[in-house]
Amino acid sequence: MPTDAAGLTQEDVATMSLHEEFEAYRERYHHMQELLAGVQRSVNDGPWHWTGSDRGPEVGGDGVAPLAGSNSVNSYFLRTDRIWTPPGATGNPRDLQPMIEYFDEQGWRHREGHPAGTHDTWAKTDDGWQIEYVVQPNGRYSLTVFSEPFWTNDDNALSEAVGGRNDGVYPDESLPGEYPPFPGWDDPIVSPPKI
Repeated sequence: MPTDAAGLTQEDVATMSLHEEFEAYRERYHHMQELLAGVQRSVNDGPWHWTGSDRGPEVGGDGVAPLAGSNSVNSYFLRTDRIWTPPGATGNPRDLQPMIEYFDEQGWRHREGHPAGTHDTWAKTDDGWQIEYVVQPNGRYSLTVFSEPFWTNDDNALSEAVGGRNDGVYPDESLPGEYPPFPGWDDPIVSPPKI
């Protein structure tokens, strides 16, 4: 049986209630934010711009890594993005160096590339997360952290459980480690699903 990013099979997850899946998702979300903060601080401990929400599950399927048998109903992944604009930045590949050094310090495998006039570095953590840092000629430097897929019994039900308790309020910018609180299971439904 194929295992997901948490080392679980579909059969393992089939025994979980929606509440248990919600709590597992919540822990994964907090882990993603901790991972993001460490990576951010390696290049900039000042403000980073948000590009949108990051509390809800991303639709499954193959996502960022193959998971045999996964689709948009039985799996999901997590993703968060931030951008900063260093003064005088021009997308010089040397600007990747602090991030590469951080990846090396963590012992993460990484590779560098040159897609469409930009320069980037990708790393894979030991626990199934991937990180992409892109320096662009326009001076906007973007950071993305995302997981490999996780099994779920029903992506729609999990999305409604998380999204229904999510107030949808996100900052325009924040310092590393700052993010809106993740809702708890006992929090009220403030954004019911639209039928």
